[in-house]
Amino acid sequence: MNKYILIIFISLGASSCSLLKNNTIEIEKITNKNNIKTRVKELNISPNWLSINSKIKIEKEGQNTIVNANIRVKKDSVIWVSLKAPLGIEVLRTLITPDSIYFMSRMDKTYFIKPISHIKEVVKTSINFFQFQQILFSSPDISNRELKLSFNKEGKYILSSETTSYTISQIFRIDKMNVSTQDGHQLKINFNNHAYFEEVNSYYPQNLNIEVISSENFAASIDFSKIIFNKKSSLSFKIPDSYVKSD
Repeated sequence: MNKYILIIFISLGASSCSLLKNNTIEIEKITNKNNIKTRVKELNISPNWLSINSKIKIEKEGQNTIVNANIRVKKDSVIWVSLKAPLGIEVLRTLITPDSIYFMSRMDKTYFIKPISHIKEVVKTSINFFQFQQILFSSPDISNRELKLSFNKEGKYILSSETTSYTISQIFRIDKMNVSTQDGHQLKINFNNHAYFEEVNSYYPQNLNIEVISSENFAASIDFSKIIFNKKSSLSFKIPDSYVKSD
């Protein structure tokens, strides 16, 4: 199970300390893909700090597991995750930097430290620290110039190529992101229930759905219970001397 938790947090985020507003961004219809990408980029967020409390439901092979997680991001530096069982006991802790992954399991008292390239082995697609950070900020960068524009039945924008697609709402937030590889592996992320946050002057989702399709399929739903922007948080990560290094 630890491996699937790691996949969630490197793929990747109710109540809030923010004031919410609805429909504060004017809805307009755009038919030029470059203008759509520009509007999305204008609303992308990049806070210096992000702190999220969440509940995660994992489904694999017909079995469901529910865990709680604290996720903290220091922009361009650290993604920190603490996973807890329903009774509040920490199960694992992981820390991701632009060049390394640090991981320790409280359950079996093991740890590993691997280069950031290990991520590709886990999620079966090329993705780096900064792309993970963008996903947690709900602001993936749409940089592919080969994307073609279409519209779905709901009137949402679809920017797609042979390997990547984005579904963009009328308020220019990404609702869905699909990435596939030549060997058939897929990563699908849905950003749901957007609400407006004054701290970042943009919309942020309150739920993520993640699906990985590969040799081992699984799905996860992440509900955010608390979202805080631009408040410094602890990022402690100390491996006890008694822990054993794993492969």
